[in-house]
Amino acid sequence: MINFGVILEGRRDVKMYIYARINKNTLKYIREKKAVSFDYIEKITKFSQEKISAWENEDLKKFPTINQAKSIAKCYHIPFAGLYMNAEDINIKHLPKLHNLRTMPDAVIDNSALNLAIADVMEARELLIESKKSLKEIIPMFLISGIETNDINQWAKMIRNTIGLTSQVQYKCSSARQLYLFVRNAVEEKGAFVHCFIGVKPEVVRGFAIYDDVFPVIGLNNEDRYPAKTFSIIHELVHLVKRSSAVCNEMQNSSSTQAEEVFCNAVAGEVLVPTANLLKQVGSCVPDEIDFNLIESLASKFSVSKEVVCRRLLDTGKIPKSRFSALSAEIQTRFESEREKQKTFRKITGKGIPRNISREAIDQNSSALCRSYYRGFREGYFDKQDIARYLRVKQDHVDKFMMEASKL
Repeated sequence: MINFGVILEGRRDVKMYIYARINKNTLKYIREKKAVSFDYIEKITKFSQEKISAWENEDLKKFPTINQAKSIAKCYHIPFAGLYMNAEDINIKHLPKLHNLRTMPDAVIDNSALNLAIADVMEARELLIESKKSLKEIIPMFLISGIETNDINQWAKMIRNTIGLTSQVQYKCSSARQLYLFVRNAVEEKGAFVHCFIGVKPEVVRGFAIYDDVFPVIGLNNEDRYPAKTFSIIHELVHLVKRSSAVCNEMQNSSSTQAEEVFCNAVAGEVLVPTANLLKQVGSCVPDEIDFNLIESLASKFSVSKEVVCRRLLDTGKIPKSRFSALSAEIQTRFESEREKQKTFRKITGKGIPRNISREAIDQNSSALCRSYYRGFREGYFDKQDIARYLRVKQDHVDKFMMEASKL
């Protein structure tokens, strides 16, 4: 129901507000269920705790305006219409318990954005399960098991064999994106659910793993570059194979105080840049001959980041710590310089990098979910409006998305 409110300002102006008579219980239920703090809401919407509390209080006849309610819905990552529903009709799962393996303790940050991200990914997983049931598709079990050793090379060999990542396959990848899509698809074919989340800075969370016998989850930060996402998939896969649920932010640092993170990072590094392959590529180069250009070439060869190559050169003993530090600093300096050049170019020319919305949707969403969208659309289970809403894109992008999804 919509309520019209009128505020008179003297005798000259009349200002009219349209109030949204949302379900107050639902507003509170969503905030509490998704574990969103008042501080986070104020940061995103600029609405104070006092105002939010008044909108949640059934004893007060205070409601947000339509625009305010839409801002709240956007903040909570829900459709605007959801604020009018009964709380019992809204299916929001309990947030799973995750082992915090980040380098910053939970106490020093507000986890609201992370909680929303986890809820988004879990909702996408539920959508995939329901879609598969409706389309009468088999829901696979996750059957990748660990091995009775902590030998990093043996774990890496097992994972490469399991997902079919041979040297020939990897070297044929024409870009870091192509390797990312290959690894994502291969891991999902083994029964995992790999999906990107938004709204969290990579330095806060790069990825998380949520174990379940059916579609255990690998969440990836959508802001990360393709090489970082690929590394995160393997890192989080190790957690899942160990039947562990964790949230992580440091994916390439083998000096972490968390033993499990050190192991996951080491395995991921060996999976993506095997020692034997790296040494073959480097040959007889001495440390002083290993420069930025060589690292850039190796990164292109393996379709990984320059940071990962640099780390692997250190871990395999090809460069000492001092050379590693100098090369890492150069990589960072060049990256920041290039970013500033692009920023300046956009400012001068007014031209940004053109976006490919359909491709972005493919990259962000689980391959299995994209295929379900495609098949469900063809069979009438989803319509164009459904797909646009799930992807959070305009309907005019759906046709191109379907074309991309048909190739997965």
